[in-house]
Amino acid sequence: MNIIQKTCTAAAGAMLVMMSTIAPVAADGYWVDGYWDDASQTWIEGRWVETGGGQQSWNGGWSAGPYQEYANGAVINYDANGNRTSTVVTNVPVYSQRNGAWAGVTIGSGGNFGSTGCVPTALAVIMNHFGIGGSPLDFGYTLNAYGNYNSAYGHGTDSGGLLNVGAAYGLGVRAFSDYDTMYYELSRGKLVAACIGGNSAYTHCVVLYGLDANGNTTVSDPMGYSYRTNIAGIVNNMSYNPIDWTAGGPFVSFGYEW
Repeated sequence: MNIIQKTCTAAAGAMLVMMSTIAPVAADGYWVDGYWDDASQTWIEGRWVETGGGQQSWNGGWSAGPYQEYANGAVINYDANGNRTSTVVTNVPVYSQRNGAWAGVTIGSGGNFGSTGCVPTALAVIMNHFGIGGSPLDFGYTLNAYGNYNSAYGHGTDSGGLLNVGAAYGLGVRAFSDYDTMYYELSRGKLVAACIGGNSAYTHCVVLYGLDANGNTTVSDPMGYSYRTNIAGIVNNMSYNPIDWTAGGPFVSFGYEW
């Protein structure tokens, strides 16, 4: 049986603010405790405050104004009607698989890191964003130990390795292959490792983060640079290489569950 080889060549706690001030709120809402009102000599019942199209004011009405939500360390911005306008993700590093500190290192039975190390480099981007740490080479050794990198699949990493490492470090991981899920996961502040390259035997893995209302995102490319692109282009260029589907799809999102 021929094995297709893959080489990488290319919120808790909320604050309520009235009127048009941007108000940070919890991910799903929060409970306002009841209290005794001395002025009226009555008990004021507590209530649940939703984080939908506006914020409930202290007198029980709804104030129209833009607001913010926090999830996975990202800031999610909404307008007064509850429409998401942008998801802003910061502190995402750029690493290069061609860095001289590891480009010439060969792990397992595949090619050297400079030509096969896109997935472990992508994992280093993701793990350092979430404060876990680790170099691209560290994740190359980890993936090889799991049997996902430069092993039975040939050169490079199968996408199942993304799930294995994410779960091992306590992150929520989800594999998928469609535009709607990509849009949703990025809108919630998650990072997405995307295997791209269409039908090519030699595909590549990049990291996506952040999203605006038009579907534009930022790419941290393991070749050592970043750029902006639209997620439609990423989805249309998804990899169909079988090793990029061992996770259940060529895209894998990472984030903390809430």
